[in-house]
Amino acid sequence: MTPEAFSDGLLGWIIRFAGLFWLFGAFMLFRQIRMEMALDRMSLQLETMAREIEADAAEQGITAENDVDEGFADRPASRTPADPQGKALEAWMDRDDAARRGWIAAQAIVLTATALAMILLHPFAAGMVALLVLGQGAYFIWREYTARHAPSAEAAAHARPSAATVNAGWLSLAVAILVWLGAFRGILA
Repeated sequence: MTPEAFSDGLLGWIIRFAGLFWLFGAFMLFRQIRMEMALDRMSLQLETMAREIEADAAEQGITAENDVDEGFADRPASRTPADPQGKALEAWMDRDDAARRGWIAAQAIVLTATALAMILLHPFAAGMVALLVLGQGAYFIWREYTARHAPSAEAAAHARPSAATVNAGWLSLAVAILVWLGAFRGILA
């Protein structure tokens, strides 16, 4: 076996392993999105229930002061009504989270297709990995633009990608270079 044949075989297995890793990553992205959507639904239900309970208590004339007078001293702290600016900020962050989730779901579909092509060493993998890397670059630009136009410093920090996301982007670029090398050397066939 020649060194060139050995390196081609090793590169093929590295690409397959990276594809398997990305397939697992795509599964985890779908799972994360599903969990975030479930948490959003639950928090909306809890907020609705809290408003209904507060409205029922107000109808019955129950206030925080007469709860303490009637021996309900262990009552949890009541929510302070949010100011209009706080509500607007919360609505902005909710819309931003929904948009971010949509983008990540689309990228997870591309990631799944890319991973399957890499596992099969299909020539389609070279183009798909380029699409994935371009999509990640566009995501980083979009998130920075969103952070710079955020209504508050808290929203800006929330809009920027985490360090783990940036590291994943660099790793994706490194894997993309390996896939392109494999396509150049004729491993993807």
